[in-house]
Amino acid sequence: MPWFIFALCILPWFFIKSTTLAEAKLYSETVVPIVAIIATYFYVGSDFRRRLWKKEIDAHVGEQIRAALLDMVPKDLAVTDHEKQALLEREIFRELTGVFWEAIGRNDILLSHKEHFYSNGIVYSTSIDVFLICGSAALVYVVASLPTHNLEFLQVGALFAAIALGSRLFVTPRRRARHLALSAEQLDLLRREESDFVSKRFREIIASGRRARTGQ
Repeated sequence: MPWFIFALCILPWFFIKSTTLAEAKLYSETVVPIVAIIATYFYVGSDFRRRLWKKEIDAHVGEQIRAALLDMVPKDLAVTDHEKQALLEREIFRELTGVFWEAIGRNDILLSHKEHFYSNGIVYSTSIDVFLICGSAALVYVVASLPTHNLEFLQVGALFAAIALGSRLFVTPRRRARHLALSAEQLDLLRREESDFVSKRFREIIASGRRARTGQ
């Protein structure tokens, strides 16, 4: 999807700069795809994109999952507040969250629901891609319009700025809300369908962690 967004952002440049429709068509079929592929390669490989998406998920869905995880720890284990905090900070947290995916893989109902979660996640992450890529494109076009005094560059820049802001202000919050709702449904199904399995695995992991801490 980032490739497609980059291609759409690059295309107006060559249409504006081309003197004939045939020239614009040639550029759109040759130069634009190549430049879009190169831009996508660096964009996807950039740490900034990954960090922004991780920050988005951790701040919302991640917080929901952390609360659900602690709520599903068997009460008779008498996990203290200090232990709960440690569970969220240590490597053991990865094991506990891994139990969720184990349980989902065991159950056809949970597995089918997972597809809806992933589908929404694609749109959710794409809304962030649109904001970043179109926002950057808007800046490039506006800057290019200054020395060239090209009104078309300025108009295209304004259009991409509007698209970027629209994605950030309207699409991302809606996809986020949908993701939270789907996550809540998934966690509720998990409690109903696989609570025994989750409790058993949590017991094993927490007991193992306690033995490791005490050296037994």
